[in-house]
Amino acid sequence: MTVQQNSEAIGSPSAPTLFLPAWDEALAQWISRLGSPPLLAIASISLSAQAARTTTAWGWAGFYILAAIALPAAYVLWLVRQGKVTDFDLKIREQRRYPFLVTLASALIAWLVLYGGQAPFELVLLAGVGWVQIGLLLAITLHWKISAHCASAASFVVWAWFLFGVMATPLIFLIPLIAWSRLRLQRHDLPQTVAGTLLGSLVLATMLYLVG
Repeated sequence: MTVQQNSEAIGSPSAPTLFLPAWDEALAQWISRLGSPPLLAIASISLSAQAARTTTAWGWAGFYILAAIALPAAYVLWLVRQGKVTDFDLKIREQRRYPFLVTLASALIAWLVLYGGQAPFELVLLAGVGWVQIGLLLAITLHWKISAHCASAASFVVWAWFLFGVMATPLIFLIPLIAWSRLRLQRHDLPQTVAGTLLGSLVLATMLYLVG
């Protein structure tokens, strides 16, 4: 499967041979990559291991990253290589179903192992919340392209605030920054970024409230 991009320029005799994105588009691409859901999930897991302050926390964190992030990411990369999806970001909504299902299953397995193995509370809670959030994202994505980037950014900020309090306040700027990058790259519209932000923050805040 060959994915054609920039169809107006490709094949045009007047098209330049070198395409250089505008500086703000290039910046948006870097922000979007660094603020991707897998990387923000790894950051959240790392903060949890640091906050747990136990000798086994980082070992559990490594397992969590492998089971819930690395395996689904490897599956998506395989899909890209097979030409079954256009890119790692899964910009086409219809291509997100199976990657989200694999991620949901991986997150559930990770939570079951963490819970059964009596891993640190912070990691068990994060895994449980992550599973719920992925399930909701999947349910919505079947009908509408909600922003997983914004959901992950909002969850990361709320989680950091839960672990470290006001020290995490500067991280709030990540939410509008990542939302802007998704808008600039035309991967989402404003309602989709707002919905992702609300889902990511409210789901986590609600779960934290319920567990006391």
